[in-house]
Amino acid sequence: MSTPEDYYSDEWTETDSEINSDDRTDIYSGDGSDAGPDAGSDNDSDAGSELDRDVFGPLVDISEGSIIALATRIARDVLHVLPGKAELLKTVSGSYNIVHIVQLETVKLVIRIPATGWGDGMTKVAEDALSSQVATMRFIKEQTGAPVPEVYSWDPTNNNEISAPFICMSFVTGETVSSVWFKDSMDDEAREQFRLNILTSIAAIMAKFSSMTFDKMGSLMQAEDGSFFLGPMFEWVENDDDSVHAKATRTYFSMEELLACSIEPGPTGNVWDRAEDKFLKVFLENSPLLHYHSRFVLCPPDFDSQNVLVDEKGNVTGLIDWDHCQTMPPHLGYAAYPGWLTRDWDPLMYGWPHCQKTEDSPETLQRYREHYSKEMCKALSGQGDCGVTQDSHIAEAIAIAALNSMNRLEICCKFVQVALGLDKDDAISVILDIGEDEYDKGKWNVLKDKLKALVCPPATPSREA
Repeated sequence: MSTPEDYYSDEWTETDSEINSDDRTDIYSGDGSDAGPDAGSDNDSDAGSELDRDVFGPLVDISEGSIIALATRIARDVLHVLPGKAELLKTVSGSYNIVHIVQLETVKLVIRIPATGWGDGMTKVAEDALSSQVATMRFIKEQTGAPVPEVYSWDPTNNNEISAPFICMSFVTGETVSSVWFKDSMDDEAREQFRLNILTSIAAIMAKFSSMTFDKMGSLMQAEDGSFFLGPMFEWVENDDDSVHAKATRTYFSMEELLACSIEPGPTGNVWDRAEDKFLKVFLENSPLLHYHSRFVLCPPDFDSQNVLVDEKGNVTGLIDWDHCQTMPPHLGYAAYPGWLTRDWDPLMYGWPHCQKTEDSPETLQRYREHYSKEMCKALSGQGDCGVTQDSHIAEAIAIAALNSMNRLEICCKFVQVALGLDKDDAISVILDIGEDEYDKGKWNVLKDKLKALVCPPATPSREA
């Protein structure tokens, strides 16, 4: 297991930024936690997905017998139950993990294997990224009782039955929101109530995260003595041969500092890139994201419909996929909207109106955002970050635009459409004129004022409550 001091060298972080002893942080939480249910299976993708050998290499060849042997040992030595008959029920994969679900006589286990668990992916950084995932799930369950997977055992090495790193965790019943949100077996009224129940349940759980605050941005780690501290941020990096390695950066004291180190420049420097740079300047100068210092919070790292499990009534039974969880400003942390409610503000990823069977309209998404914001405020008793959720989709769109050049133009176009009430073609024409320095200065000043109001709207009674 790593210690805080392991994170204080440039060699470990693979960056030129020094990490010193001040990067260890105190973590503040509430006086207690709600006793939550035993949570958590992991279901990275739909059943029947094929394992990609380019990504997972020899991990795809791990035998059923090896998986069962590992599950049997954990059941016997960790859970102290008789394993009895064992069966590998399912093997699925996501982009960066293989998941095996094993049924023993009295317990069902989930064994999750990271894509970094072979070849050159087996690094100290990958080991600590896995350690951070375990620390995060344990800390959240301890502090909030939220339905995250319960970790039974883990090993960052290949010195085990499957010759690969793994996390073994509990299984939870339920279906992913992605599989039920557009379910056509309900009538319209029943589906609407089901969806609202899902959002109310999620808001109640995420509000519990308000008790966990941090003084910088980074990833949770656990020291030998059991205490928690913040280490650097982790991310997946795809190699040219499609294999994966884990990368670590550092901790940050503000979103401004993170963006200064991370903004992805436009690839060509052409007229579109010049226009995007002007819009980013307006966004970032006025976004409340940059106003947050010394108070950061947790949130599921991929807070989307495939990682939220619900029962038949829409009650949340599990929050899964905690790879590379980081502390963030509240706008991007627990107070943010679930990802499927903000798709219209990342147009490159949004299929409506062409895919109406699997996408909600902008008007529908706004209605659900209003419901979620109201439920979050209610769950927070009108205190703390209750006003943050309402405009968090704007902050999220700005962060996506800043960190992903591919998405940037479409997001800028969305802002122009909303600010000026234009259709997409006219908004693109405005952006082109701005990039070519041919847009009227007076009109540009008006547009900037409208963008400022959109990015950081004036306080309202609901926000101040």
